[in-house]
Amino acid sequence: MKILHRLLLTYAALIVLAFIAGALLALAWDRFERAPWYQIGLLGIAGSAIGAFGLRFAIAQAQYLSAPLQRIAGAARTIADGEFDVKIEASRLVEANIVATNFNAMAAALKTYKSTSIDRLLAEQRRNDVVLGSIDDGLIIVDEQARIERLNPIAARQLGTTVDLAIGRTLDELLGGERFNQRIIDDIASQSLSQDDEPDLVIGEGVMQRKLALALTPFTDDTRPGLVMLLRDVTEEREQEQLQTDFVLRASHELRTPVTGLKMAMDLLAERARFAPDSREADLFETVHTETHRLADLVADLLDVSRLSHAETPLKLEPVQLAQLAGDAQARFEPMALERKLSISCAVAPNLPDLQLDAGQFSRVLDNLIGNAIRHTPSGGEVGITVVAGSDAIRIEVRDSGEGLTRRQLARIFDPFVQFGRNTGGAGLGLTLSREIVERHGGKIEVASQRGQGARFTVSLPWPSEVLAG
Repeated sequence: MKILHRLLLTYAALIVLAFIAGALLALAWDRFERAPWYQIGLLGIAGSAIGAFGLRFAIAQAQYLSAPLQRIAGAARTIADGEFDVKIEASRLVEANIVATNFNAMAAALKTYKSTSIDRLLAEQRRNDVVLGSIDDGLIIVDEQARIERLNPIAARQLGTTVDLAIGRTLDELLGGERFNQRIIDDIASQSLSQDDEPDLVIGEGVMQRKLALALTPFTDDTRPGLVMLLRDVTEEREQEQLQTDFVLRASHELRTPVTGLKMAMDLLAERARFAPDSREADLFETVHTETHRLADLVADLLDVSRLSHAETPLKLEPVQLAQLAGDAQARFEPMALERKLSISCAVAPNLPDLQLDAGQFSRVLDNLIGNAIRHTPSGGEVGITVVAGSDAIRIEVRDSGEGLTRRQLARIFDPFVQFGRNTGGAGLGLTLSREIVERHGGKIEVASQRGQGARFTVSLPWPSEVLAG
């Protein structure tokens, strides 16, 4: 039966019952003066009984009508709690039965969707686990409190633990120190990437010692931030680099004495030997003399690079005025610039403090940068030296209007024995040596360039501590 029909019948029945009850009560009141007391009482009791029956009938009908709705509401709460295995029984009310049928269909669809979604999520999780497990490098995901949320088996083995033991702990707890927690929290807060010069993480001792290169990448999603740490085993690479550096250092030491003697002998011979200016002998002697000097310079540069890499050469620090250092460098290269028809300028910010530098070593840095700029700038171009005071560092810039560098060249510009451009010269160690010297002074050297638009090398040196304190 439809709800509307049942409500109309209930309403009509209540009207009839109320009319009968009212009539009986009216009749009892009309006979109050004439009828015996028990007749009047019976009529009143009958009217009250009919009214009570009507009220009870109305309540029963209301409960009958609301029962299906209550069952639907209860089933909705069950679905809201995440339980979709629910079904509403059929009702004799047409509307309630329609709602129940549709509700049951919806619950079945949600149950199927949930099952499908869970299966899909489980399949994706298994796929992600397989992918993470197949990566050759260790991968760790940490939360904003520096606690490990997830890691692959490679990372667990690299850290000397298991996946289950690592989850929920911090790297400092696993490694027994205080190195990463605060760093990770700060990186996540600032969303800053790790630097290229991040020191290696050393795990184990003796023959079991491993060196891991780190890459820290913070991220954030719709819920909360975190950080991904990539660990790459570079033990063998570092050993090869050490062997290479040791070989270069030893070879440079062994070659320095005979090459120095050969250079001195050639200089003495150049003072005494006399050849006709346009003779074949004069050309050959000049070539041998020049190449001997280049060989001596190459051995000296190799030795310097090896020593600086091993930190074996102590810096002779002293107060140095950058204005004088840059001015002297400009004066040294003015003849070379004039010969190549270039203009060379120098601009220094006023009132710069003295810096604790090794003047001799740092002069080599400026010589290398300015010499490269002049060699790679065509006639009519410009070479500029600028010293500026930044908020975080004092910067020395050497710029040119030459041929510039490509992105591929920029990535390798500081590698040893690498040379680019038409006018190379040297052995390709000048920029490598310059980087080592700058980093030994606590600074860094960078390059910015585009093909055909020149290059700009920037040396950044930290402010003196007393200036920062003041």
